[in-house]
Amino acid sequence: MVEFKDFWQDITGNPPFPYQERFATAPELTQQLNVITGAGKTATVVVGWLWRRKYYPDMTPKHLVYCLPMRTLVEQTYGETEK
Repeated sequence: MVEFKDFWQDITGNPPFPYQERFATAPELTQQLNVITGAGKTATVVVGWLWRRKYYPDMTPKHLVYCLPMRTLVEQTYGETEK
């Protein structure tokens, strides 16, 4: 199994922040992220979920659902996820 740090670095090109690693490796899924704008919340959720799906598929939901209040946020999230 690949370490989360290596998985993150391969995808993003940067090492993860501690909160990003905690999100992916915690025994249970985090229900809330309280992080400043621009600190990588979208990548945290998407990459963390992908890692969990790959290495812990029985403990990770098959679908990741984003519910956002504005179309611009939907488009921004979609664009970041495609990267």
